[in-house]
Amino acid sequence: MMKAVVTEIGAKALDEKEPMIILFGESATEGLKEYSVIQKFQDVQSLKLKQGDLLKIDEQEYTIRYVGSFANSNLNSIAHVTLVFVDVPEEDPIVNGLYLSPTILPKIQIGTTIEYVSSGV
Repeated sequence: MMKAVVTEIGAKALDEKEPMIILFGESATEGLKEYSVIQKFQDVQSLKLKQGDLLKIDEQEYTIRYVGSFANSNLNSIAHVTLVFVDVPEEDPIVNGLYLSPTILPKIQIGTTIEYVSSGV
């Protein structure tokens, strides 16, 4: 499991009409920060998320329905991943996306914890 804390929320990061949240580490540029939620990992270890793993945002628990082809490498290298709260499309899912269920946007604020819970292998 890896745990991150939200340290910054860009002015345009959260939009109820946009069912996604872009997460970046603290090395994100100012331009990216405007549209991103900045997360700081408490301990850095390599993580390989897969379908069926869990993501916990404060008390809200999500099941990962789909892991984009670049999601794990981006998460491990620059703490970047896009959380997507819609059903997985049949074509062109977001390559750095984690598609989550239920499709309810979480409440995110400074200090929110995000836990990436990988079930083993």
